[in-house]
Amino acid sequence: MMTKPLVMAITLVGVFATVALAQGAEEPATSRSLLDLVQAGGWVGYVIMLLSLCGMALVVDAFMRLNEERQVPLNLADQVHELTAKGKFEEVLALCKTNDSMLGRVIAGGLADGKLGLDAVREGMEQAGIMEVTRLRERNGYIGLIASVAPMLGLLGTVTGMIASFRLLGEAQGAARPDELALGISQALVTTCMGLIVAVPLMFFYAFFRNRITRIGHESAAVGEKMLRLMAVVIETRRQANPSSGTRP
Repeated sequence: MMTKPLVMAITLVGVFATVALAQGAEEPATSRSLLDLVQAGGWVGYVIMLLSLCGMALVVDAFMRLNEERQVPLNLADQVHELTAKGKFEEVLALCKTNDSMLGRVIAGGLADGKLGLDAVREGMEQAGIMEVTRLRERNGYIGLIASVAPMLGLLGTVTGMIASFRLLGEAQGAARPDELALGISQALVTTCMGLIVAVPLMFFYAFFRNRITRIGHESAAVGEKMLRLMAVVIETRRQANPSSGTRP
């Protein structure tokens, strides 16, 4: 699964490289590297680059963390259903406590209140599921935050650069040289370009991971719901065999 994060990271780096090459093609006489563009953006450019690195790190982390097989392991689901059908609820709890996955924590959170009845198990699983999904969404929210902040920083850099360019025009004793004015405006627009380059792919990843989190939550809920139905059958069978046993797992 490490190939996907690597491919995505390379893709983002490739986007920056493409923009740098495009800038160089527009200025054949003075070829400019990506570092030159960042330096032209001033301190805002460096901040945007830092945000881009943070965004790529979050994307790689999300690809590794938001793995459906990791969060809702099929083998764990099969074991849970098999043990539940046999009425081995304590073994299910012990198994889920040792499993580092969303499904394991959700089922363990529900079975921890098993002595209070099926309704308590269901409520405990729902609460644990809400907490797990919220935790995953919070991490994904940082990607969305960077995607929102980067264009604003780019606009800030452009505005400050334009102010500096027009101040130069206003303070010029004679007519300002058009090439100097154009260079200043060009450098001012660099930060907007950088902000958009960072924001566009991160917005895509934010939506992609948001949908994946929703799917993982639904899959976990489906496994838990099937377990509850199996528990209800086992408990009802026990109650019929021994009416004094009650309805507790």
